[in-house]
Amino acid sequence: MNREPAKTNSAPMAHRFAKENFLNYFSTNRITKPLTNNFMKRFILFSICLYSGVILLGQSYKITWGDEIKLKKGTADLDIVNADNSGLYFTEARLRMKSYFVVGATYGTSYKLFKVDKNFSEVFDKEYKKELKGLDFNSFQPLENDLFLFASDYNKKEKEFKVYGGKVDKNSGSLSGDLTELGSYSLESKRDDYDMKMTPIQNGKSFLMVTNISGADRVSLGVSVLDKNFKKIENTVINLTIDPKHYSLQDVRFTSNNKIVLLGKEYEEVTVGKKKRKRTVFKRYLMSIYNNKGQKENDVSLNSGERFVISGKLIESPTGELLLAGFYSNASKKEDLNGFFINKIDPEKGVLTLSSYKEINTSMLGKTFDDPSDEDDETKADKKQAEKAKEDDDQDDFPNDFIIKSVDINPADNSIIITSEVSQYSSYSYSTSSYNNITKTWEYRTTYVHRFTNRDILVVNADKDGNIKWLNDIPKSQLEEIRNSNSQTGGGIYFASDFTGYFASAGGMPYYSSYTSLLHDNNLVILMNDHTSNNVIAQYGDRVKTVINFKKSTTYGISVDLSTGKMTRKIVYQNSDDAILTPRHAMVVDNEIYLPSMRMHMLGKTELKFAKIVVH
Repeated sequence: MNREPAKTNSAPMAHRFAKENFLNYFSTNRITKPLTNNFMKRFILFSICLYSGVILLGQSYKITWGDEIKLKKGTADLDIVNADNSGLYFTEARLRMKSYFVVGATYGTSYKLFKVDKNFSEVFDKEYKKELKGLDFNSFQPLENDLFLFASDYNKKEKEFKVYGGKVDKNSGSLSGDLTELGSYSLESKRDDYDMKMTPIQNGKSFLMVTNISGADRVSLGVSVLDKNFKKIENTVINLTIDPKHYSLQDVRFTSNNKIVLLGKEYEEVTVGKKKRKRTVFKRYLMSIYNNKGQKENDVSLNSGERFVISGKLIESPTGELLLAGFYSNASKKEDLNGFFINKIDPEKGVLTLSSYKEINTSMLGKTFDDPSDEDDETKADKKQAEKAKEDDDQDDFPNDFIIKSVDINPADNSIIITSEVSQYSSYSYSTSSYNNITKTWEYRTTYVHRFTNRDILVVNADKDGNIKWLNDIPKSQLEEIRNSNSQTGGGIYFASDFTGYFASAGGMPYYSSYTSLLHDNNLVILMNDHTSNNVIAQYGDRVKTVINFKKSTTYGISVDLSTGKMTRKIVYQNSDDAILTPRHAMVVDNEIYLPSMRMHMLGKTELKFAKIVVH
């Protein structure tokens, strides 16, 4: 599964949010004589089947748990990076205090690599203080049967940005030798803020290294292809004549015929709200094709007739052909979504050779209603604060995004299965004060609220050539709020998140919303947390209950028959105070799903257990 908040120089400020802070069915038949034990057992079993929303058809799920893993205070993020026959590898990012002042503190981030065996017993935990001294950790990346660590370095005195990589011993977590320099780029200014991303390509045989080395007045990208020994196969720099403040790189592909394809978003500045705040908003998609020497060969026009692209993702087919999939609007202002498209691209000629469209009635999407029984005092207070922030025009409310979350190739016929989610982010803050009788002083605290709304899942089935066969909608509604605060006396925690742009890395938030998916026996299986009352297959346009309290939610498995698009739903796990599954953070290996259950406590220890779900 491809996943699509790390810093990024290329994303506009408005889309680098929080950069500065961060149906039930019951039978009521009348029974006039006592039920026999056997009849009662059969009745209970039948009721359970009805409650699950399905008769015993479709996929089945077996879940096993590991013991709790002890983590220290300050865990800010967790990511599963690899799984093999010997176990599971995941990273923990932890906040640590670097310095302390009378009225505040500064924090840095340390990274650990954990390995657990097939029973989720800990094999090792390795912190890279010595190896990463003076460097910025970037990522762990698997390639074939190996695991690699990548980092970067800013030498502002020498005005250089360098990228390093090293192979990790999967038995101990130690590096197999010293870090190797993979690239060096000159800084034009000490204020330059470069970034990099390493991605496995060519069916996991090589790495694509893309470095954002943009200046104040232009976008520049370093593009390299490396083998697993870090030998450079291709290496070039591409310069774009566009204002970096109004451009966000979305995707980079290195094709089988040695072409470099760039997909980006251009933005423009507008005035919004009663307070006339400036915000950058999406203007159009840009696609360009370069040769392996960094020379532009073609610009590709993505709009077709009265259809205007508002979201897109590059897909490489099993035959090496390049496709662009996404959503379009019938109006040039791109305010409404009207359908889904798949375009085939000819990199040699720089043209779209096939276009397939499927209309979508967006008024049918996202129909929800709240369940007052889910609200406790804390939830009610949170809702009032959000409503007040919106009324006062203090809430930064970004438009709905239709984000493509996964692209899978069905081995049965090489058809393409795409899932996308309707997502929205907003944030606001509020301040409170209290008098401390001990210190005889007033204390002031500012709370920053991050609201993540994840709604319907759209499933698209296209043939191997990109012709759309059918599109299905899975109604859902998840609302998750994450809060952090700081005070005049210190202790505030820094949230940095960016979910847009090529260099974004998804990050920990939200924890319990969204979903994961896999292909199994010509079925697409989707795993997600949902309101327990949403226990039947909702149809396109049906209203569903919003899950807010994930401790009372249910993890469901939804199986989509890829031949017909027909869906079935089953209960996988009942979440509780003790354990809440996090499908968005899952690692999928064949028919097995490895996923954490975690309760994040920014000022306390994170509670972490792992579960393995086997799909049959």
